[in-house]
Amino acid sequence: MAGTLLEGYDVFLSHRSPDKPMVERLADKLVEEAQLNPFLDRWHLIPGEPWQESLEEALNRSRCVAVFVGPSGVNSWENEEMRAALSRRVQENRFRVIPVLLPGADQEARDKLPSFLLRFTWVDLTAGIDDPVAFSRLVAGIRGQAPGRSGVQKLSTGSPYILKSVREIMEDALRPEGIDLASIPRGLGATISMLIRRCQLQYPNLDPQQVAQKINGSRALAYEEKYAQRSQKEDERYRGFEEWETELHALLRHVGIRDFARCRAINVGIGNGLEKPFFYKDFKQLLGVDLSAKALARAAQVIANLATRRAEAEELEGVASNAFDLYLSLRTYQSTFFDIGDALFAACRVLASGGRVVISIPYVYVDQGRLLNGLLRPGGHDLDPDLPYEIADAVRRGLQNLGFEELGLQTGLFEIYIYGMKTS
Repeated sequence: MAGTLLEGYDVFLSHRSPDKPMVERLADKLVEEAQLNPFLDRWHLIPGEPWQESLEEALNRSRCVAVFVGPSGVNSWENEEMRAALSRRVQENRFRVIPVLLPGADQEARDKLPSFLLRFTWVDLTAGIDDPVAFSRLVAGIRGQAPGRSGVQKLSTGSPYILKSVREIMEDALRPEGIDLASIPRGLGATISMLIRRCQLQYPNLDPQQVAQKINGSRALAYEEKYAQRSQKEDERYRGFEEWETELHALLRHVGIRDFARCRAINVGIGNGLEKPFFYKDFKQLLGVDLSAKALARAAQVIANLATRRAEAEELEGVASNAFDLYLSLRTYQSTFFDIGDALFAACRVLASGGRVVISIPYVYVDQGRLLNGLLRPGGHDLDPDLPYEIADAVRRGLQNLGFEELGLQTGLFEIYIYGMKTS
């Protein structure tokens, strides 16, 4: 089983932690069950030779690296290996870094890791290294393949995203008004305008304008109930908030927003101001837009010089046209019954010529200490890892159709950013 450092390895496995018996058992499984060739120091290092140089050589000859997190977190030398691997990942997109949670890895152990490691998709072996689904995910990650349906992750029943959905809140609010959403199919891509039209057809005896007002009002109520009181504990970005702020700041500079003191900005879906990036105070003008009056009131308390407007993102009623240099919308375009096309048209209307748009779609959940990737499918607990990218691509195509240029996508620590420039 031992080999020389001249051969290539499918994956680099560290072996100098208190969890080494478990890591070696896992290495055996990779060889015997998946026919992979892992590097394990105990198997491959030659006695009497400098081990640090040999480890560096082995890491360079490996296609990916698995970073193990056990009850003790990651020890100091493993941390250096991990950082070297992350540095290589920045230079080589095809080189993968796979965080692996071992049995006994609690929240404290995970919190010891650098926050930028959290951007990589985790393999959760906390239920045991013989967990067939988790092991298949590890094998798929080493091979550079998608794990397929067997690897679908689910939110727990205690997740705030599961306890009561936006649709359920809307159903409860509309039922006393004589509108029943039960017959409206649950599905991806359903928009508020589609819902209104369906209900107008379903209830021809009701005034169409009143139907629209009631449905819009129920959505505003649902957003307020779920998000107006949202705390830092429920926001994934607080796993690495300083890095996230720096990331967003760098992105704005990349798209051409460099002098905040001259920038007129609108933040659509600002919520209760929970994110509060350090640079908000520096904008020449900052207008926060949201459906929730309670959320806007809280945002105004925490963000200096914030003007607020209660309005739907799809209309931006009362917001002047051609008035802003930056349209910012973070974690809003994936919302239930959100109409991406109408919202992008509104964004185009309020932006001045040459104005920039930056929109983000989240792709990470924190659920009972677990890091999960994807977005929630309608009507269930399953997370779809492809859905965030599908939504991001729909936003990009919508901007392209509206004539935006210098379009781009960037995957950040916790969300996917879509950006572009209005040309006329």
